[in-house]
Amino acid sequence: MQLIKYFLVYILLLFIEKNLLHLISIKDVTPDLILIFVIIISLRENKSKATVIGFIAGLIQDVFATGFFGLSTLTKTIVGFWGAFFQQPKKRYNLSAYASVVSILVIVHEIIFGFIYNLGIHLGFFRLMFQFMLPRALYTLLSALIIYLIFKSMLWKTESILE
Repeated sequence: MQLIKYFLVYILLLFIEKNLLHLISIKDVTPDLILIFVIIISLRENKSKATVIGFIAGLIQDVFATGFFGLSTLTKTIVGFWGAFFQQPKKRYNLSAYASVVSILVIVHEIIFGFIYNLGIHLGFFRLMFQFMLPRALYTLLSALIIYLIFKSMLWKTESILE
């Protein structure tokens, strides 16, 4: 039953990301809602389930992307796996703990995604970092914090959450 809920939330987020998010883009930068979804799942579930959900979420996202096929699959799988290591059983995430974990995972995602996606393009490190990776990472982090503040009570189950 939990997987069906995850799937329905994922479909809703994918629809929003592909059809509506451009309305709030800032200089063609939009937050990655699927990444936020994978991070939240990785903080709720065990490593195996989080990794598989990250893989499936990235694969479906790749199907709808026009870029580098398989890159979202790779990065979302890594984030799903690594995110599960930040769990602390029987505690709740406060805003600072959540922001710290999300920041780390979003930056890891953007570095891996950005460097692989831009292979062969002759951009300097700082231009790549400050023009592409950092704005998207900051927008995704800001969106994740807003989601936390709005849906705080619904995000965490009591067995595996941080304080």
